[in-house]
Amino acid sequence: MSREQSARNNHRSGFNCAQAVTVAFADALGLSPIQAMQAAPKPRAEGGKCGAFLAGCQLLAQLKPDAVVAFQRRFLEENGAVECGALRRAGVPCNDLVGCAARLAEELVK
Repeated sequence: MSREQSARNNHRSGFNCAQAVTVAFADALGLSPIQAMQAAPKPRAEGGKCGAFLAGCQLLAQLKPDAVVAFQRRFLEENGAVECGALRRAGVPCNDLVGCAARLAEELVK
């Protein structure tokens, strides 16, 4: 199963957006799923930014720091915003943002 699908499944199972993405990368981060859930950033903690976006930034900062800016740029290009409120007002489903963040992070870690 891809990390995107894993993150989407996590989200559908009740994880918040940041937890869903972070737990999908738990093994790569050297964490148990519970540790990854606890390490996930708080959604909207940084200027109201999307939790999936914050999780992607955080995990890339640990796995491949030079890819963080590319992740930020690509997430913004694909979704039109990084702020939770703007994304919700635009009608972008949270599960799609979770999937996007996980897919981009997986592509950039390779």
